[in-house]
Amino acid sequence: MDIKENLILILSGIFFTFTLSVGIVFILIFFKKKTTYLQSIYEIELKNKELEMMNAVVQAQETERTNIARNLHDEVGAILAMAQRNLSASLDSMTGDDVLREDIEFTLDVLDQSVDKIRAISHGMLPHFLLKFGLLKALQRLIDQTAKSLGNPCSYSATVSADILLEQRQEIHFYCITTELMNNLMKHARPQFINLKLDTKENCLNLHIHHDGVAINQADYEYLLHHGNGMGLESIAHRLRIISGKLKYQRQTKGGSIEISMPLKMNEATNIHEEISIPLT
Repeated sequence: MDIKENLILILSGIFFTFTLSVGIVFILIFFKKKTTYLQSIYEIELKNKELEMMNAVVQAQETERTNIARNLHDEVGAILAMAQRNLSASLDSMTGDDVLREDIEFTLDVLDQSVDKIRAISHGMLPHFLLKFGLLKALQRLIDQTAKSLGNPCSYSATVSADILLEQRQEIHFYCITTELMNNLMKHARPQFINLKLDTKENCLNLHIHHDGVAINQADYEYLLHHGNGMGLESIAHRLRIISGKLKYQRQTKGGSIEISMPLKMNEATNIHEEISIPLT
């Protein structure tokens, strides 16, 4: 074997080693990318499973709330109404100076209050008005009730597209988030007025809540969400994840604002806008 043949063998070995090294590098890169891809798929599937489980839990809670509300309204309410009728009939048959008349009148008054409470609890657990009339009118009714509770004027305005497509579950979660936020404001912020504005922007449904009470910012909300003991904010966070929604808190010079944003589906065939502006006095 001469020098030329040795050189060819050496070069061949070097080329083979280089090719093998490049092949190994490509294989390692391929497996790394595949591992990263499989990891991302796993994380997506895990997130989807968590959302499915969360949705199932919330749906079970809504079903249970519906059953309790119906039982309260249909069964307990009917029993109390029957007791009211019987006591009223007994009261009508009594003379003005009957010794039991005052006791029966007091009992009737207690029954009236009980019936009103059960009706309020039933309607609170199951948003009948929302399911019957839709989100726009339900929000109008909510701000109307809030104005009466505050004893001050509040306002509600909505500028939305007539081609919005909302699933019932979207409406229910969006409305429940709003009512929970309104309850929190009434309880903790002590406002004199609350204004609601509903609009659409960048294919999202947005509700702006403005108030003049004690306000928190986004950092405060995040801290309370992760370190607080209340179930209200956790419930809001669960519902937001289900509808892929976002919540933004802002503290202003006087009062603050909260914005709820939810992606929605639009019908591209039409682009008609309906404006509703309802000042409440």
